[in-house]
Amino acid sequence: MNLVVTTPRGLEARASAELKEIILQSGTRKISIERSPYDGILEVEVENPRALVAFLADLIRLDPFKINFIQRVIPVDRVVDTKLEEIKNAVKELSSSILPGETFRITVEARDSPYTSRELIESIAELIERKVNLESPDKVVLLQIFGEYTCISVLRPQEILSVQKLKRGV
Repeated sequence: MNLVVTTPRGLEARASAELKEIILQSGTRKISIERSPYDGILEVEVENPRALVAFLADLIRLDPFKINFIQRVIPVDRVVDTKLEEIKNAVKELSSSILPGETFRITVEARDSPYTSRELIESIAELIERKVNLESPDKVVLLQIFGEYTCISVLRPQEILSVQKLKRGV
C-alpha cells in the first residue's frame, strides 16, 4: 500500500469505483484498491503515488464536481507493524528527507492504537534534529495507525490532498 484514501463510511465501493476511473485517466495501469477493515478507508497501491496526488489536485481545480466520494488522498512512504521500535526506525530513516533548515510537525491519526499520540510524538520528535513548526511546517511526519500496522509518511503539507479544502480554495 502506498496511498491511503478516505471516504465517508458506507461509500467505500463508490469511492473505489470513482478512484479507479480517475487513476486510469491519469495513465496509470497498475492499480490495487482494497477496502480496509476500518470504515471509510481504502488501501491503494499505484505506480507513482505522489504524481497521482498531483494529478488529482489538478483535476479538482479544473472540475471540482468530478470527485464526489473521495475525501482525502495521502501518499504512504512505509508500512510497519505497530511496534514502537519499528515505527521509530522507519521515521529515523524517512526523516532524512527533512532537509537542514526545514521545519516539521508530527501528526498522529490513530485507530486502535496501543499508544497515545503523546507517547508517539515524544519518542519520535527526539529522533529528528530539525526545528518544530506546528502552524506551517515544511514537512509533516504523518503516522496513521490501523491497529496492527502503521502507515508512515514524510510529506509537504500540500501532498496531503483534502478534496473539500481544495474545492473551497483553501
